[in-house]
Amino acid sequence: MTLLADWLARGWICAAALAVLWAELVLLCALAPHPRQRLGQLLPNVLAGSCLLVALGLALTGASALAILVVLALSLVAHVADVASRLGPQASRLSRNTETLSSPATDTHRR
Repeated sequence: MTLLADWLARGWICAAALAVLWAELVLLCALAPHPRQRLGQLLPNVLAGSCLLVALGLALTGASALAILVVLALSLVAHVADVASRLGPQASRLSRNTETLSSPATDTHRR
């Protein structure tokens, strides 16, 4: 068996990907002008990705379906937190304000 196939079959490829993912987080935070703020921005995304990689590793090694589902559920929670943190500052721009229609839209029906 080749090294890559062996790593894949034993789930080590997921451990390697996790190490790269977390090393990237540390590097990005260390290079940021405000490391704690950058950590807060990136952590939910990294947690979601980490949970997905753990679930893949569990599936590759033949873990129980319940264990995989629990980790996938944790990934969903982290993903929702990530999306919420990204949409928080933009929430006011996402709402529709139909009371302030521009006048050219209403003028076209009068012609």
